[in-house]
Amino acid sequence: MAPTDKREEPGMDHPTHVVATSRGRAPSGGELAGLGVFLAVAVVLPLLIGGVLDNAIHTSPLFLFAGLVVGIVAGGAVVYTRFKRYL
Repeated sequence: MAPTDKREEPGMDHPTHVVATSRGRAPSGGELAGLGVFLAVAVVLPLLIGGVLDNAIHTSPLFLFAGLVVGIVAGGAVVYTRFKRYL
């Protein structure tokens, strides 16, 4: 049978600092990885479509910037709607 550990040093049986309380469940690694992939696609895909439209219609860089704005707005909307429960 192992001897019981009776330590006399203060603070060895429990932490002396106040432990922060949890604010709820945090997003998992899979959710964060999926968010990264989505944000990359949400920005790059409208940029590519805008570039193709600019080449076809000869309106460079109008649709390129429009695609950038669409991607940023879509990415921001998805981040807000998907992760507002963690805020």
